[in-house]
Amino acid sequence: MAQLQTGISLEKMVVSIKSWMDTSPEKGKRLFAPFRYAARLLYMILVQSRENNLLTHASALTYAILLSLVPLLATSTALVKGLGDTDQLRKVAYSYLESLEPAAPPPGNPDRQTGDPEETEQPASKLTGHLRSGIDKVFLYVERTNFAALGTVGIIGIFFSVLLVFSSVESTMNTIWKVHLARSWLRKTADYLTMLILLPLSLNLALAATTFIKKPHLFPAIDTYLSIGWLQTLVLKALPFFFITLSFYVMYIFFTNTRVKTLPALVGATAAACCWLFIQSLYINMQIGVAKYNAIYGSFATLPLFLIWIHLSWLCILGGAQIAYAVQHEKGFRTIPTQRTPAMMMAAAFDIIDTVFTAFAQGAKLTTKDLFNRLGSHPPEVLDHTLGLLLKNGFISETPQAVLLPSYPQDKLSRPFLVETILGGKTPQTEGGKQSRSVVTAAAQSAAVRKQSSLDSAN
Repeated sequence: MAQLQTGISLEKMVVSIKSWMDTSPEKGKRLFAPFRYAARLLYMILVQSRENNLLTHASALTYAILLSLVPLLATSTALVKGLGDTDQLRKVAYSYLESLEPAAPPPGNPDRQTGDPEETEQPASKLTGHLRSGIDKVFLYVERTNFAALGTVGIIGIFFSVLLVFSSVESTMNTIWKVHLARSWLRKTADYLTMLILLPLSLNLALAATTFIKKPHLFPAIDTYLSIGWLQTLVLKALPFFFITLSFYVMYIFFTNTRVKTLPALVGATAAACCWLFIQSLYINMQIGVAKYNAIYGSFATLPLFLIWIHLSWLCILGGAQIAYAVQHEKGFRTIPTQRTPAMMMAAAFDIIDTVFTAFAQGAKLTTKDLFNRLGSHPPEVLDHTLGLLLKNGFISETPQAVLLPSYPQDKLSRPFLVETILGGKTPQTEGGKQSRSVVTAAAQSAAVRKQSSLDSAN
């Protein structure tokens, strides 16, 4: 009995906290508004991450990137070779490895002397040498890719595998941002090929900028503007963080088939970059441990660590996208979700259809945001779910500019089919199923009669 009362008390406390998070602060009582906003944001991120199965999506993207690693590098290398540099991507990888070695401290007592030179070799040096060997092997496979021998079918297959990776990323981003319709394959192909061309170029520019600013002859100029030593170190170390944040920002803007605002995308990209750099540091330390105890574990431990690193990296990227979504949609979020009853969904469906047809007849461009503003009396969760059903079943369509349009003339709209779409048409072959089916049929017939009467009155 005491345990039951404790459980009820905890449940009431949770409901009270959720109600506090959903209640807007009154004027003069905004002292706790930042805490309320932070609590809402954190709760929204956790709930949405669980609903969107980010762990599963990260695993799928890890598998996809491993399958398409060589084709992706092969196409990128071929594009860079066409610009006159035959080994630029390998230089990018080597430059990244060179930045790891000085940051990895040697374990143990630095004053200890030994006669064996192998024992004095730092694990960080072993790590970079080990990873450099792995990179050489990957690029060896890339260099052996003979596009002429592959033929047309082989080249199409390679490009198709690369496009599938990009499509998987877009599908995951659309899931996070609750986008119901993906881009057409024709637009996907054009956009992804553009991304495939710009990606190697952006890597080259990032490498060139980072390498250029670290040249010795620029140190006097840097000393002139940044005379403080720690500030110089901070600026030089901030360059990789800047380029990583910029890359994630472009990813969130590009791969999501909806309008992502600049500030939420920057917040999400910054959080993802911090998480990614932390995972990178953790991965380096773990790899150093593998290099140190190589005699015990062998080099086999490198592979699972590499897979874990890729998985956690994708988790950071998707988490950043989830943060961006939360920042952009925090105002419409409710910690106590509204129940999507059939009556509420039917009301939302009819209002959405009428609003879309009215806007089309008036020649106005109706976006999803405009629709939600016009139908503010409906809960956002109900509108979002119902709109997804209408788009999926072809009642309305959405242009690449996120404008909602009717799929066919209003007199061709089947309201009985609309009712069956919302309420569901399949029922079990039982007595209850027959009664449920009769109720749905009656509702569909009623909707058809109302539609006919409205058309007659309009004429």
